[in-house]
Amino acid sequence: MRWVHALGSAALSASLLVASTAQATLTASLVQVPVNATAANTIGGGAPVRTFQLKVNQNAEKFNVANVQFTLGGAANSGLSGFLYASPNHNNSTAASTNFTPGYAATDPNAYDTSLSTPAFDLNPTAGTQSTNLNVVGAADYPVGPAAASAVVPTTAGNTTGAAASKVLNVVWGDQSGNQAATATAGDAASTYTIATITVVGNSGGFIQGYLGGTSASNTPQIFSKIYVPILGDINGDFVVNQLDLNTVNQNFLNTGNQVADLNKDGVVNQLDLNFVNQSFLNTITPPAGTGPALGSLVPEPASMLTLGLVAAAGLVRRRRA
Repeated sequence: MRWVHALGSAALSASLLVASTAQATLTASLVQVPVNATAANTIGGGAPVRTFQLKVNQNAEKFNVANVQFTLGGAANSGLSGFLYASPNHNNSTAASTNFTPGYAATDPNAYDTSLSTPAFDLNPTAGTQSTNLNVVGAADYPVGPAAASAVVPTTAGNTTGAAASKVLNVVWGDQSGNQAATATAGDAASTYTIATITVVGNSGGFIQGYLGGTSASNTPQIFSKIYVPILGDINGDFVVNQLDLNTVNQNFLNTGNQVADLNKDGVVNQLDLNFVNQSFLNTITPPAGTGPALGSLVPEPASMLTLGLVAAAGLVRRRRA
């Protein structure tokens, strides 16, 4: 399945809510989750390890096709390095999540795999539906239209800072046959679920873009764009680590609970967070055109949510691959 995108004049919205023609509304968010210290040491060997979940909320139906492009920055930006972590049980062809059944303990590196989730035929997928519903179609086709290239996912063999392929997640996945997702019910009509997990080892960051879609006649692919996975130490989301970020850590030093200055999400702002900012001081990343400083900035929401702006795109036309 492929989608043709006639983007027209897409407008950047400061709101989380995007209205999609004749169908659901979409809320997208990036949530940083804590990484257990034992697992982080195994994964990074002393390098910073951060895990983010890309979450969506569709209020009228469940997705069955998804598209994500994400590349870590650093090649043209001094001071940035890192890779996307592929766990020991990682699927090197599809990056299918293995963390549904039986799941992994917080100390197990497999719990932090960079992975994709099944289309939400079931909001709480089991291992069986995961393997049945997740079908990687190829490389991402947003924003330029249909692509025949193979999907790019990080691999266990590429778990090094210097491996170019380990910095990229570029994939379309879902039900290739075009079967319609199950009808939403009252209990799940406004549910939030994870579509991808991204674990970054190192101090780099980048920008996610993609879409969700289904197969009903009225279903227009819903775009999320320029979602900022922050470089380490960039607390206010202005794409540079500077005195403002250092001040935020100092002002919240030893505060506990859900703090934006708690960079490793261990529940307290302490010397580790101060070290992260000092080590990354003056590091910067170049944002996509049209991305303002408010997009991707951290806010003290539950589960350390990074509230994000979205792009509403006009004239999206669906086309099946011949």
